[in-house]
Amino acid sequence: MFTRTGDEGTTYCSLLNERVPKDHVLVELMGSLDEANSFVGLARSLVPSYMTDVLADLEYIQRLIFRVGYTASGRVSVTEDDLRRLEDMADNYYGRHPLKNFVLPAGPSPAAALHVARAVVRRAERVMVRASREYKIDPLALKIVNRLSSALFALAVYVATAMGYPEEPV
Repeated sequence: MFTRTGDEGTTYCSLLNERVPKDHVLVELMGSLDEANSFVGLARSLVPSYMTDVLADLEYIQRLIFRVGYTASGRVSVTEDDLRRLEDMADNYYGRHPLKNFVLPAGPSPAAALHVARAVVRRAERVMVRASREYKIDPLALKIVNRLSSALFALAVYVATAMGYPEEPV
């Protein structure tokens, strides 16, 4: 189905309830969150089925990314429990394989996809900070996006190690 309403470079922004240019900071924020969520989904599709804890955590992360988008619109959809869960998740996976060095963002396909998701989340965080200068963004959502990239990094390193990929220090 084609509405053709975006042919002139505008789109409907549900956060503002109006049409805005497609390069509007809030459209960019939602697009970055969507892109990150898609890469988490890609990683999830590649994670071996025996890694049930990783798969469950990735599904939680995907649902959380959607809720972060709702929170950016002024609807409270994230909680301190979400923040703690991400911190616990990162600590758990870091604890399974503590890093001694910076590592190249590589590894088997699921780990590499998680590294890409992490980088896209970092971009979403930068856009969120920029958006917060002009729009009311829940500070908790910003904290969650910051912790999300840490959790994704810890997951990527763990998945790579668990799949037998050697650490590549920088």
